Amino acid sequence: MERLFHRDPATVGAALSSLFVAYICLVRALRWRRFHDIHRKYEAKWKEGKLTPAEAQRITLVSSMYDMPLLLNKALSFALFKTYAIPTISKLLLATKELGSAKNVARRYADTEILIATWAGCPINGFNDPTVQADPNAPAEDPRACIALARTNFLHSKYKISNDDYLYTLALFVLEPIQWTDLYGWRRLSPMEQDAFFIFWRDIGGKMGITDIPETLQDMKAWSKAYEEKSMVPAESNRIVSGFTIGELIYAVPRKFGLKSFAERFVAAVVEPRVRIAMMLPEQPRLIHWMANGLLSVNWIVQRWVRLPRGDSNFWFSIDPRLPKPDKHGDIRMRPTSEYRSTPWYKPEPTGISYALNKLAVMLGLYAKMPGPQFKSSGYRLEEVGPQLYEGDGIEEVFRAAENLQGCPIAAPWRPLSLSAKTGTNAF
Repeated sequence: MERLFHRDPATVGAALSSLFVAYICLVRALRWRRFHDIHRKYEAKWKEGKLTPAEAQRITLVSSMYDMPLLLNKALSFALFKTYAIPTISKLLLATKELGSAKNVARRYADTEILIATWAGCPINGFNDPTVQADPNAPAEDPRACIALARTNFLHSKYKISNDDYLYTLALFVLEPIQWTDLYGWRRLSPMEQDAFFIFWRDIGGKMGITDIPETLQDMKAWSKAYEEKSMVPAESNRIVSGFTIGELIYAVPRKFGLKSFAERFVAAVVEPRVRIAMMLPEQPRLIHWMANGLLSVNWIVQRWVRLPRGDSNFWFSIDPRLPKPDKHGDIRMRPTSEYRSTPWYKPEPTGISYALNKLAVMLGLYAKMPGPQFKSSGYRLEEVGPQLYEGDGIEEVFRAAENLQGCPIAAPWRPLSLSAKTGTNAF
């Protein structure tokens, strides 16, 4: 090594340049590996129009769990955020106070993220093999997705929501990931991947009882555009609900040096003009748009050309899709893997150095509170997730609905032990 650095500077430069080029080639070869693998496995079946929802889900997870997880997580967050520009949606949220008060927004946001991430990331067919069909006489291997869907349907049944508002929200879960990868991803979603998002979310819509879902991705784009033109109009409820949500999203950004103000401007610059106008957000100068696009562009450039891809066990998702293990009492309680924003819902109480770091974060204003029992530090069960008003309600109803969605029984430990003893594991 010492001899190398005593050589002619041109030789050293050439050696370093060769190493850099070799590294870039390695990044490129590995970065596209999963993309090519998933297309080799499913492209022929997709072209024949025979992809099942479970197979489509596997395709979507390549981009949302490994290739561009942070970007697509934000795309889904903005999909939900975008619905608050529809007055019929924002007025309902304001009336229920779930997103109409700073006190409730943190829990509502955490619960919504948990439920959506569970049915998006856990096998929709209930088995780790997407080709397995449900057996009415055998329990599901991993029923979390259908439990989360059944719980969502139960909670939604408490409110009067129009089919069009449901359908618009569903459409955004398909269209926003496509748009965000087009704008900010290190690669675009292929036609097969785009159609996989449509096939998977169309199945989710059916399981949620949504009707009149368009038959093709192009039809869904056209329907969504027409609905926005008709229904996305300015309203005070839009402004209030979006304001509370922005406050939650950027809670950890400090006020010093105008950073929080810039973050608020950043959000207003990223959303589309129609959304910004409907939410009554201020128009941003061209410089803020340039800065926002520049920051997001740096991310995809680094990912595509410099950063090695994630390993198979180094996925990133809002929940852990791997099967959790029951505790010593046979209970399964889970925790979100994403960082909390203002309030630590479902996060464990820290000890040792972790306690000190959490305490420091609260002192610095990054978090509002320390984890504790008041924020359910023991974790969550899917059938209990939701507003405090409905915490203990509908448990038996949720499991009956989940079994119907799954097409097979749901046994302990997924079904609470008390409920299993009462109804039996063969209730389906």
